[in-house]
Amino acid sequence: MSGAVGMFAGSWWTRLLSRVAKGRWRWNRGAANETAESAVPETDQPTQVLAAEPGPVAASGEPVVVSEAERMAVVRLEPPPREPPNPEARARTLPALEQLQQIPALQSFARNFLRTLGNTDADVRDVVEVVQRDSALCVRVLRMANSVLVSPVNRIEDLDTAVQMLGLTRVRNAAQALFTLRDGNRVVDGFDWRHLWMHAIGTAELAGELDRRLRREVSPALHVAALLHDVGKIVLSMVAPEDYRAILAAAWQERGRLEDLERTRLGVDHREAGSYFARQAGLPEVAVQAIAHHDRPEEAESFRFEVALVTLANHLSKAHGLGFSGAHLEAGEGDFAAHPAWRVIEMELGRAVRPEEFEAELAVYAGMVRSDLREMREAA
Repeated sequence: MSGAVGMFAGSWWTRLLSRVAKGRWRWNRGAANETAESAVPETDQPTQVLAAEPGPVAASGEPVVVSEAERMAVVRLEPPPREPPNPEARARTLPALEQLQQIPALQSFARNFLRTLGNTDADVRDVVEVVQRDSALCVRVLRMANSVLVSPVNRIEDLDTAVQMLGLTRVRNAAQALFTLRDGNRVVDGFDWRHLWMHAIGTAELAGELDRRLRREVSPALHVAALLHDVGKIVLSMVAPEDYRAILAAAWQERGRLEDLERTRLGVDHREAGSYFARQAGLPEVAVQAIAHHDRPEEAESFRFEVALVTLANHLSKAHGLGFSGAHLEAGEGDFAAHPAWRVIEMELGRAVRPEEFEAELAVYAGMVRSDLREMREAA
């Protein structure tokens, strides 16, 4: 196992990344009612429940004046109550989490993501030479450059132009997504995490798109935070494989919420386990906060805006059947446009946001991401 992940962390593409980056639900908007692509199992498609009543929405364009004290105050979102952790199970699991640094496969996996946040200097020609070494990545970069998102006047057929059109950040993200899907599945023996990684990649893409619409910028750290928001599931599957198989089976059979099943059987849930691992591995604080609080962004100690973006992107990824995270959307999570995480977004931005104005465009974008995931899965 560690050998496979060592190849994953030490392969040529990590050098590219370090140089460049330096209840249930049916989505009730028209574009998202399409049948999922063949790469996503039918069981990934949500079913309908009654959506929560939307809360009050500020008038379009009306500024929201927020004091610093109000901004830092916890916004109560009234999520479903959590099952208390099983103390005996917790006493067994915590010592295993403390030994994570002694698991080479997991540490190699973490070091790869740290490399993506390193030196921002990169030469386009060097990047092109690296991309050319992998035919699947080469094809993906050219397809991205010729996509409707880039909309080139003339068809782009050479990598130099494609990389310049896309920018180094998007090329880095494309490489990271492709090779995470290809090699990240090998981190834990006996578990097939491909659909989880597809969900994670979809969440990262949607978080970036939301950030572009709200702030017109995308942080590399946000991409990594969104990509790793569910890493605690992989951590738990590594420290307690048999227990976690039983937990996933019970969640699939709807015998309880995944988080409650985790706390009952292991004494911790995947958010706590993932944030524990992220701190040990030295991942950036925005990733730690997103992993720990992507269900309740108002509880984040810092980076609330970024955590709320991951929350909303996670919601969209589930609603559009982008992979499968091990848990379905629940009725209490509400409608996207009325999602309580928007209150955190507005508090952090200091202005009103009307997500219903770009909701349909996000649905179209999610459909494009689904197609990309299918292509990546075939390439991987």
